[in-house]
This record gives sequence, structure tokens and C-alpha cells, in this order.
Amino acid sequence: MWRANWCLKQCVGTGLLLHVCVSCSAATGQTSQTGAFLMDPANNCKIWNPHPMAGETVRWSGNCVDGLAQGSGTLQWLRGGKLSETDRGEWKEGRQSGHGTQDWFTGRYEGELFNGEPNGRGIMTLHNTRYEGEFLNGKPEGEGTVANLEGIFRGKWKEGCRVDGGRKIAFGVSPTTCR
Repeated sequence: MWRANWCLKQCVGTGLLLHVCVSCSAATGQTSQTGAFLMDPANNCKIWNPHPMAGETVRWSGNCVDGLAQGSGTLQWLRGGKLSETDRGEWKEGRQSGHGTQDWFTGRYEGELFNGEPNGRGIMTLHNTRYEGEFLNGKPEGEGTVANLEGIFRGKWKEGCRVDGGRKIAFGVSPTTCR
């Protein structure tokens, strides 16, 4: 459950070639909190939220076992009572895991998930930018490709970064973390 907290920035030396930012943590009210369960008040079913935000609520449509979302279902994330994300797929003990999708107004993720975050192979599309490849803990990790209006960038990623000579590409992390 990413709720469009992804940024893509590509830098060469000190010149910025591309900057597509959907909504970074300061803009979304993202907290550094580690995660918590939210309860759907309509069915008393709990859902794991890896990145809690103020004013967030959920609506769960699926089975509930021992008070936790379980099996196939659809989850709607609301902020201030307005729909901000829809997740579909499999849940285990309240956590989205296995193959699934996460749709936001600004983009989409489809692929493998663990604890509500991209883990394994997947495709994330934001505006005119697409990343396809491996994820670990919600960040590009391993082989992957970014395609956008600037071109196609293939290679190995580490913690959301790809460094090739003087070129840095950051996806989902600040470019300053890329070395």
C-alpha cells in the first residue's frame, strides 16, 4: 500500500534531466511511523498499513478471519472520507501478500506484494514513467527498467537507486541517498 508516495528523479552530474514527482512524503503527510493496523468500522476487520497517514480510513470487501482480512478481496483507502487508493488481491492475516494491484489517481502497481508493499517482480506506472523489475521492501532492487519520455534505462538497482557513471536515477527515494 504505497498511496502514491513514489518519486522518480534522474540526475546527471549537477544537471537535472528529468523530475517526475507524484507526491513525496512532505506533500502527502507521510509519517516515519513503522506501521499499524486500521479497522474497517463496518465489519470490524483489520488491515495492515505499512505507512500510516493522518485522517486515513479503510473499507474492506472480503473475508475476515479472527478479526483480520484474509483471502481475496478489495480494499479502499480513504483520506478525509475521499477515495485515495484501491487495492485488489490476496491478504494473509490482514496484510496484502501475493499477487495484487494497487491503483491511485496518479498511477498503478501490479505484481508481487508482501506486507502491503511491492516485493518481488512488478510493474509500477506513474504519469508517463514506468518501472518494471524487481522490488524489495517497496523499492526497486535487482534488475529493472525505467521507461519514460527521456528514454529507457536498464540495469541493477539497489534500495531504489541506479548509478551508472555520473548518472543517478532514483525511484521512490531521494536522489541524495544514491551513491
